[in-house]
Amino acid sequence: MSESAFKVVGGPDQPVADYLGVLSRLNQYCHLVDRGEVDQIAALFAEDAILRPIYQGNVRLEGRAAIRNWYEIYDREVRAGRRHRRHRITSPFVAVDGDEAKAWCYLDSSAVIIATNVINVSAGRYEDELIKIDGTWLFKERVIILNHTHTIDSFNEFP
Repeated sequence: MSESAFKVVGGPDQPVADYLGVLSRLNQYCHLVDRGEVDQIAALFAEDAILRPIYQGNVRLEGRAAIRNWYEIYDREVRAGRRHRRHRITSPFVAVDGDEAKAWCYLDSSAVIIATNVINVSAGRYEDELIKIDGTWLFKERVIILNHTHTIDSFNEFP
C-alpha cells in the first residue's frame, strides 16, 4: 500500500501524507515567526494568499508581497524588541479535501520584552485555509485571532 493511499484511521478520508504536510506547515510557521527570515515566512503563503490579523482591526492583506511587507514591519516593530520568542500551536484540527485543506488550532506565545524586561504572553487561535501547489502546502488564507495578552514581571531567566 502506498503512503498516499493510506488513510487516517477513524478520521476523515484523507491521505496521511497530506494531513502531515498541513501539520508540518502549521508548525513550520511557528518556528519561522520566532527565528526565521521575513522571506521564509512569506514563502509559506500562496502568491494570492490573504492574511487577516483581526486583532489589529479590519486588516486584510492580499497577495504574498503585501503579506511579506506586514511581516517585515512585524519583524522590525515586534520581533526585534523581544528575546526568547516561543510561539506554538495546540489541538490542531485538519480537514483535507483533495488539494485544499482547512485547519483550526490554538496559539500561545511568550517572549521577554527587552525594553521592560517583562514576559509578554498571548493566547488565541488560527483559522486557516491551505492549498497544495506543485506538491507543497501553502497558506491560502490565515486568520490570526488573539483572545488576550498579559505580562509576567517576575521570572527566572537562564543563560
